[in-house]
Amino acid sequence: MGAIIGSLTGIVLLLGSIQLYIDFDRLINGSSDINQPQYLVINKQVSVVNTLFGGQKGFSENEITSLKEIDGVMDVAPLTASRFKVAMSMGMEGMPGLPGMYTDLFFEAVPDEFTDVSREKWNWSETDSLIPIIVPRDYIKLYNFGFAPTQKLPQLTEDMIGMATFNIVITKGRDRITYKGRIVGFTERINTILAPKSFIDFANQEFAGVQRGQYAPNRVIIRCKGAATSQLVEYFGENGYETSEESLRNSKMSSVLNLIMTVCVALGSVIIFLSLIIFLLYSQLIIARSSYEIQTLIFIGRSPRKLIMNYMKFYTMVFSLLIVTALLCVYFIKIWVGAVASAQGFPLRSGVDLSICLIALGLFIFFLIFNYLSVRRNIVSLAKGR
Repeated sequence: MGAIIGSLTGIVLLLGSIQLYIDFDRLINGSSDINQPQYLVINKQVSVVNTLFGGQKGFSENEITSLKEIDGVMDVAPLTASRFKVAMSMGMEGMPGLPGMYTDLFFEAVPDEFTDVSREKWNWSETDSLIPIIVPRDYIKLYNFGFAPTQKLPQLTEDMIGMATFNIVITKGRDRITYKGRIVGFTERINTILAPKSFIDFANQEFAGVQRGQYAPNRVIIRCKGAATSQLVEYFGENGYETSEESLRNSKMSSVLNLIMTVCVALGSVIIFLSLIIFLLYSQLIIARSSYEIQTLIFIGRSPRKLIMNYMKFYTMVFSLLIVTALLCVYFIKIWVGAVASAQGFPLRSGVDLSICLIALGLFIFFLIFNYLSVRRNIVSLAKGR
């Protein structure tokens, strides 16, 4: 009885840990796709030496290549910064209900595949007078809930902002070149004001005399397969790279989740192993107590194979009941944990994952093979010793 309870406890702990790991890993890394890409924007730490003497060092080609080779990194690209003086102005006609305004700006650019707006809206050529722009969604919230109330200005929706046009004024010496600008999208991926890379490359050369690739990028964007791996986070620390701590939250949660699952799986495996030892001793004890009867049956012509199969029928019934009970326990644990998680705003998928059933089937086969070898060895030994 102790062996059965021990095995049940170990199997429930093992299967339950793996099931909950799968559920929470999906929740952390994306409920719809466990491998949904995540994006990180990193920069090098600014030191006192940089402040006093200037000359912040950007990312070299070798450093970008090293980042690409880290496990879990899908792609790395530099953020190209504008090197020219640029400002934005808007009169009363730009957005009815708002006063005219003027502010200095800056632009950055990333390869088109790193943006999250329609490609139809996100293009620019030298013949275009309208520059599409992407701004962080947080900027709109800052305006609506911070700036607008204090200035007695109306709150704006994203659609209203997307209809407005404004002037982009670029200064080159004493000359001023004016383009039209329009916000075509809002992003939560990159915390900067984005313009098409084709425009930034052209404007840097045309208005600042800067050739493409002349300056090492101060920031780079990384596309990861999921949450940043612990190897990537350690690499950041070792090389003095910085990124948003919020971006690394999922990585830290995944690391904690991995640690908890590893401990539970290890503990469950130890309990299962000890239970197997108890089953082995129990099997040997039963056969030893019945050694006279077994030898007599063999002496009168009973096949040792049939005797072995009689024992295995008993173990098959016991292990079948054990595995089914364990799966039911995991199912009810999943329901309870799911209810608690949902109450906290973390919905989990219902039901037991298919991989858990396959692991349970593997344990069932392993238990049977393990005990079959033990029973066979003992009965064959009695048959030879008669």
